[in-house]
Amino acid sequence: MFERIIGETDVQKNYGDNFWQAVDIYLFKAHVINKKLFGVKVISVSSYRNQSHASIDECFCDETRIEENLSQRGFEIFSETTEHVSVDRLSGSGNDGLIIVNRLLPKNINVFQPIDVICVIDFASRAVYLRGQQNDGTSTLFPSFPFVVQAKEAKLSIRCRSCDVAEERSTLWLRDVLMVRLVKWMVASTPRHGDSAPDTAVRSLSLIDDMEQYNHVFHELKQKYGSSMVKIWPECTDPQKFVFEDIAIAAYLIMLWRKERLGTNSPSLQSFVDIGCGNGLLVYILSCEGHRGYGIDLRKRKLWDLYPSGTVDLRVQTLVPSSASLFPDIDWIIGNHSDELSPWIPVIAARSSYTGRFFLLPCCAYEFDGSKYQRQNSNLSQYGDFLRYANEIAQVCGFDVDTDRLRIPSTKRTCIVGRTRNYPIEEYDVIDGNIQTFINERTMQATAMQKIADEWTANFKPRDSTEKVRNCTKIDRSIVDKIVAIVFEALLAKQGLVPELSNWNSGGTLMVGDLVKTIPSEHLTALKAECGGLQTLLKNNHQIFQVHNGAVQLRIPSKVSEIAGLSVPRRTKKVKNFQPINLKQKTCWFFKNHPNGCPLDERDCKFNHLS
Repeated sequence: MFERIIGETDVQKNYGDNFWQAVDIYLFKAHVINKKLFGVKVISVSSYRNQSHASIDECFCDETRIEENLSQRGFEIFSETTEHVSVDRLSGSGNDGLIIVNRLLPKNINVFQPIDVICVIDFASRAVYLRGQQNDGTSTLFPSFPFVVQAKEAKLSIRCRSCDVAEERSTLWLRDVLMVRLVKWMVASTPRHGDSAPDTAVRSLSLIDDMEQYNHVFHELKQKYGSSMVKIWPECTDPQKFVFEDIAIAAYLIMLWRKERLGTNSPSLQSFVDIGCGNGLLVYILSCEGHRGYGIDLRKRKLWDLYPSGTVDLRVQTLVPSSASLFPDIDWIIGNHSDELSPWIPVIAARSSYTGRFFLLPCCAYEFDGSKYQRQNSNLSQYGDFLRYANEIAQVCGFDVDTDRLRIPSTKRTCIVGRTRNYPIEEYDVIDGNIQTFINERTMQATAMQKIADEWTANFKPRDSTEKVRNCTKIDRSIVDKIVAIVFEALLAKQGLVPELSNWNSGGTLMVGDLVKTIPSEHLTALKAECGGLQTLLKNNHQIFQVHNGAVQLRIPSKVSEIAGLSVPRRTKKVKNFQPINLKQKTCWFFKNHPNGCPLDERDCKFNHLS
């Protein structure tokens, strides 16, 4: 019997109504509270009716097969499936409960083995009984003893049989982690892990049939490409994020394509083109795994030169949507953060051939003409509304559209997949006309213009192949000086005297938002063009200003002796050809511009005092 109370807490009755929703999350998304888990694979789901009204406690505590125990005690078990189910929805189906067997998949398959967990749900008593199968007691993936979670009479409790002191680690986890998280999910009106927008709230990896196999593929790709790519990463981006994100996307596509080949009995590996391939890592992995394909981007990346010769085909090309941007001999069009080409990915796939498919993982939202997408539905986020729009484009292109969520280290992880068409091939020309009409309506131009120009839109403007430096360092120096002077005068007017520096006026503190109001609009326009804004400009002039949490103040000069550490590298490792910083080569800004001059003598100041 489940006698020992591990944890118990009061819950309001209306929160208790969300109990089954919280159970759904715990059973099928266990990885959100146990970081050692990769995910959950559903082995079987069965319904039952308790004809004899027998207690589940005794059946569950017995170490023999639970299904047999239940059958022997008058439980009728039926309708077995391996599909993911909604416990919340089935709670009102007329059955007495469910028997679910889940396999917990570890992230590190070299350390942990998968564990099967059997769960018996009793709708009448609002109780969930859980027990790990083949658990040797040494794994930390799941408690080694059976326990029950129950929401009854405005209380949420977790109970177990009397367990050893050695199992206290598991009991503490159940009380301090699981119970706390269940209450949090119950309090939420529609508890789920992920984006709150309805269009993005989809179950992750829903198009992958075998989560366990996906986990193995992902682990294998990490071993083959992960650490080696991180070591040689030459880009300014974080390799821990971008390398393993592309590995996860590659694993997803490989699994999706395996499923496709099984469905068509085709032995040939799918071909692909990655439009806007960036660093090319996804192309490299898919190519090394045997898929024929190449990547296109409007500029070359540093990483391209580091791939082994002959292993990857990466091309510098500015792609303008037109009849010249078709890929009739390619199976899949990939748009992985393809920016202004994202809305064109379904169109390119649809017009390349009747059998063309696409995978789109959008990030930034764009229109057909390359301008920023303007949100249409104020109830959704910009990202959520663009996903809706991309889905609409794919449907206009005649695709049966699937939406899925990837397991990647990014907030933009919802993908749109078009694998099949919803019309016969005889209607191909009709659908193509519908596509052009839709594009014309979105870009407000005549179809006749398209036919003459042989382009799908006359308004599309690809980005410049040369990446602009947009951190306020390219603004005209005279504008920078004017803005610095305006901010300096505004801070100085606050009159903050520093006694230890002979009552030097250090000014006061103002918020960036207040300072923006003092800057002429034409100067602000120049800042916005550099995608940095006033705060970036002030941080660039760190010898004058200090910026912290949006608050700006003058930087009080410090003596050379106080910053002696600047003359040596911070790393203990010797730096070849290291040259000490000689700040005396620069003129002291305060000496020239502050009404009180510099509060330090020239021998103490980091900078040069020039008359």
